[in-house]
Amino acid sequence: MSRLPLEGIRVADFGQVVVVPYATSFLAWMGADVIHVETETRMTSRETPPFWEAVQGVNRSGMYNFINTTKRSLTINLKEPAGVEIAKRLIATSDIMTENYTTGTMEKLGLDYETVRKIKPDLIYLSVGAFGRIGPMRDLKGYHSINNAFSGVADVTGYVGGHPRLLGSLTPDITSCFYSMLAVLEALYYRNRTGKGQFIDISMADSMVTLIPEAVADFTMNGRPPVRVGNHDKEKAPHDVFRCKGQDRWIAISIGSDAEWHNLCGVLGRPELVDDPRFADMLSRQRHQDDMRPIIEAWTVGREHYDAMRLLQEAGVTAAPTLDAGDVMRDPHLMARGFIATVDHPEVGKYPNSTAPWKFDSVPSFPIRPAPLLGQHSNEILQELLGLSQSEVAHLTATGAIR
Repeated sequence: MSRLPLEGIRVADFGQVVVVPYATSFLAWMGADVIHVETETRMTSRETPPFWEAVQGVNRSGMYNFINTTKRSLTINLKEPAGVEIAKRLIATSDIMTENYTTGTMEKLGLDYETVRKIKPDLIYLSVGAFGRIGPMRDLKGYHSINNAFSGVADVTGYVGGHPRLLGSLTPDITSCFYSMLAVLEALYYRNRTGKGQFIDISMADSMVTLIPEAVADFTMNGRPPVRVGNHDKEKAPHDVFRCKGQDRWIAISIGSDAEWHNLCGVLGRPELVDDPRFADMLSRQRHQDDMRPIIEAWTVGREHYDAMRLLQEAGVTAAPTLDAGDVMRDPHLMARGFIATVDHPEVGKYPNSTAPWKFDSVPSFPIRPAPLLGQHSNEILQELLGLSQSEVAHLTATGAIR
């Protein structure tokens, strides 16, 4: 295999729950040696369900195992001064440090940027907070739904005449994850040119605002607040999801021209709808979408969502099935692209896991290893990387600095 882009780069990952751990997984897939620093006294996502076969255990969390692949695990007790010293020794050997604790936590531990940059002057330090590390709200906590609401995304999400709606709870984490990863890559590029490190301050709320550029632009330019439209689109009709055969199965259909509407009428077996004045042009179809729904759904409800997609696409109609998690993990297109990989975890066995959503022509596939067991690599990291003797490791374990 060709050399991976980030081979030789080490990451001291102090990330919690989703946003930072998922970002560092992408770095690991690109070849970085990501060491996830954990503690038995605060395991966050390791204690989050669902658990494999519904049996709770620190190595059986679906969330942890999904978003922490291809890493090593080092357990340190950061409440102990000796544990903090181990962390500093790890940082001194690393190129990147990541964390998303509450603002002020790393300062209390003595692991803030100003302190650790003295240990590693060219360190790239990624810090992610709900509202960032500067500004009047920097000290406030904010989880997934708070960021949905505060960013304005919830305000533009919802049905016509209805109230604001929250997107899937982890959307702020995933959005901020990708911005974090891109910022780190840019900082690496900068360091390669200048030899200087960076402090990267990511606000999850800021990240979410970038998802609604149309609403922001319309308000700043025209003073118009956004109007909730559900699944509809101001330039297309019908533009919605329609029930298909089976439990909670749907297909999305989007008509952007008269020609597509005519094609849809043909597939539905309702050619007379072409001459129906309610649907004569796009503006008319916009006004009568409630009339179109039962007509279209009378056809879709008797068909599997994949079958409906094929018939519609073959006729020149823009359509796609809405997939649940199981559909995605089994989708033949995603599997053919190598996006779905099988990992073999030492405790939970084999299961499908997503990988990087991009391909490099120089790298046929990115490696993916199962998420580490808790503390699985502690001894090898402490002894082989940090140079501690076996007796030193035993002493630190006995005193509670390693746990």
